[in-house]
Amino acid sequence: MRDNLVTVREAANYLRISARTVYRLIESGQIGAVRIGKQWRIPASDLPGHEALGNPGSTPEPQATA
Repeated sequence: MRDNLVTVREAANYLRISARTVYRLIESGQIGAVRIGKQWRIPASDLPGHEALGNPGSTPEPQATA
């Protein structure tokens, strides 16, 4: 089975964090990623709640805040 790859920007938007934070997570090994040329790609399965990624029209459930 082939895994969907997302860009750093897509991952940042999905996780609601900055792209720089995604790069830091990649560098620390908290998020797996592959480098293709000069760009990073992240397997969607490495992101929390990744089931919504790659499904057009699907949005992740909002997270409750305390």
